[in-house]
Amino acid sequence: MPVVSPLAEVRLITGRELRKNFRSLKGIVLAAMSIAGGAGASMLFAWIDRVRREQLPPGVDIRTLQEQGFTQIYGPDTGHALADCPYSLWMMLIATLWLGPLLVALMGFDAVSGELQHRSVRFWTVRTRRSSYLIGKLLGVWLVVLAVTFGTNVIVWGTTVAVGGLPLSHVLSWGLRFFAISIPINAAWCGIATLVGSQFRTPMLGLLVICATFFALWLMRVVAGVADASALLYLYPNAYDQWFLSPRPLDAARGLLGTGAMVALTATASVLLFERKDL
Repeated sequence: MPVVSPLAEVRLITGRELRKNFRSLKGIVLAAMSIAGGAGASMLFAWIDRVRREQLPPGVDIRTLQEQGFTQIYGPDTGHALADCPYSLWMMLIATLWLGPLLVALMGFDAVSGELQHRSVRFWTVRTRRSSYLIGKLLGVWLVVLAVTFGTNVIVWGTTVAVGGLPLSHVLSWGLRFFAISIPINAAWCGIATLVGSQFRTPMLGLLVICATFFALWLMRVVAGVADASALLYLYPNAYDQWFLSPRPLDAARGLLGTGAMVALTATASVLLFERKDL
């Protein structure tokens, strides 16, 4: 029976997962592609924002125009709160939320299944609790995804300041807020990916099922929107962005509660299933 604390075991596995991802060819390539994509996207977003401002008809205020647009998407309260945000940063938030599940799937599909396939999982599960091993894997993938996401966002912030000519303090204020929204949402995606991926010994099969699961959740979100079934709507992690963007603290608390519940449920299910698995 392990003699170290579960927290120390989780920290050990998490640190190993971080080192493994950033030293592996897969991790380096995905990080480089994400940062390169962020650089290209940042130039595009900043250019679109500048063109919008330059082509405004005389007498039209950009803040009023943005408030009207965001109100149509999120409602009057959130629309008013987002009226001052740099448009390029909002576009980056949307891109981050859309590409986040793909990054989670590619970074985490073999976190557990790869070691199940090669039986290396046995080395760790005799030294750590199975629950600590799985939680450490989940946290490791989540932190890797956040690090890559943060790197791409920093590039967008810098480009927005350089190309858009906006004050650095204004860009950082909104940029950090938008990045913070992706933190709990990505945690929910990582929980789902860990639950699904840990059930397979073949990493490629795990990747396919993870992607299929993510697509099914997106399809459920579309059906929920059409059928006005709010209960199904919030099974899709990205649906919580509206609560996190709301200026009301209660909405943000609901978003944290919803994504936190998804992480807790998927992590608990992952641990219970992994405890019974024949390694």
